[in-house]
Amino acid sequence: MVGPADGDPLTADTVAGFYTNSSEVLKILKQVGYKDGASRSYQTGDAKYHVDVRLLHFGSADVAREWAASDQGLPTGTAFSIPGYPDEKAYDIPLDPKYGEARLRAVGFRGDVFFEVDVFGQPPVDHAVLIDRVRKQIDRLDTGS
Repeated sequence: MVGPADGDPLTADTVAGFYTNSSEVLKILKQVGYKDGASRSYQTGDAKYHVDVRLLHFGSADVAREWAASDQGLPTGTAFSIPGYPDEKAYDIPLDPKYGEARLRAVGFRGDVFFEVDVFGQPPVDHAVLIDRVRKQIDRLDTGS
């Protein structure tokens, strides 16, 4: 586990800080009824990958859907699908010399919650690891557990 087991809270200010145009994003978050969020980081059981999960809770399902739909990924990433989940987006992002790791990233939504799952590791990062983490996150959001 990296960080607290229950994760870290994400205020609107914190979320806006993830973006280069943070003041504009903060205005948008306030306009669309951002409620709260959380992030959690952990290592996979084999310690091969580092996983970051981010949840953003909005005032409506429409806003969460729009937030996910507006995600552009990264220009260096290659899109791939998550079988059984056509609304989710996934990207394979090559080794970043700055961080020394490659990354897989997925975004989606369930109800009024937008989620992002990132898996970091030495390339090639196994797509199955991200797909499994996304399926588990969707199940948690669908069942509330």
